[in-house]
Amino acid sequence: MRTILIILAFITTLCTQAGAWCSEPSLYMSKPTKPSVPWCVNEWDNTHTCSDWEIQQYYDDLENYRAEVDQFITALNQYVSEASDYAQCLFKELE
Repeated sequence: MRTILIILAFITTLCTQAGAWCSEPSLYMSKPTKPSVPWCVNEWDNTHTCSDWEIQQYYDDLENYRAEVDQFITALNQYVSEASDYAQCLFKELE
């Protein structure tokens, strides 16, 4: 009976150590770049000589930029969560 308990304890220890592999987090996205203001916009006077198409294109670019920023923030939050899990895993390995 004692031999069986020792074998079970050994197998349990082996299984928990084998399953304790820690995976480092990674972030594959780059920071989005803000679209530049069209040449026809005078930022000092808050006026423009742009066509409707140019203004609409700039607004579309800004909307796409906002969507990319939201995706980037989501990816960063995921990275932070994975980094926390990784740190806890490393801590458990050291115990």
